[in-house]
Amino acid sequence: MNLQTSKKSNKMAAFAVSLLLLSSVALTYTSLPVTNAHQPSWSISTWCYIAAQNNPIGVNQEVLIIFWLNSPPPTAQGAYGDRWKFTIDVTQPDGSKETLGPFTSDPVGGAYALYTPTQVGTYTIVAQFPDTVITGLPLNPNPAGGQSLTNVNDTYLSSTSDPIDLVVQQEPIHGWSETPLPTQYWMRPINSANRDWDVLAGNWLVPLKT
Repeated sequence: MNLQTSKKSNKMAAFAVSLLLLSSVALTYTSLPVTNAHQPSWSISTWCYIAAQNNPIGVNQEVLIIFWLNSPPPTAQGAYGDRWKFTIDVTQPDGSKETLGPFTSDPVGGAYALYTPTQVGTYTIVAQFPDTVITGLPLNPNPAGGQSLTNVNDTYLSSTSDPIDLVVQQEPIHGWSETPLPTQYWMRPINSANRDWDVLAGNWLVPLKT
């Protein structure tokens, strides 16, 4: 075997060893479990909250009900990970009951519902959150996405919000009235409640059209 052949053989051997090492590292990572959850799993207390706007509201007018948990879903990342589920219990003034939902939260743990009361009087509204086992699904297909899977298999315990009273009156509640645009000379500062005045002035620099 000449010197050139020997060098070539050494390079091939080194390449083979490097390939074997890389394969071993890759096999190690691919054999790891998908999750990095702790053992044993935890049971985590939760607190559920609810609010309504407008309150009071007129009969047959739509009211916005907002509800949320004290903690966001721990695996939520954009479109991936767990979401909370809620139901809403409504007790009407005549004592009849109805359940709204289930509703799915956004990534930060809140959701909303639109509700139209049909009776005059006081409604009682409560949000319910059931026991929820964290799955981490759907998984982020991008391994570099940074989705936290520490709480997979943990149980977030059920909770019930404090009840709120929604007062429904015969007279309708009038919606927000925007301040009309000025028809004569106006001065700064512009009140921040004048939302339609953005056509006159704002905090954004916009190049003039030529």
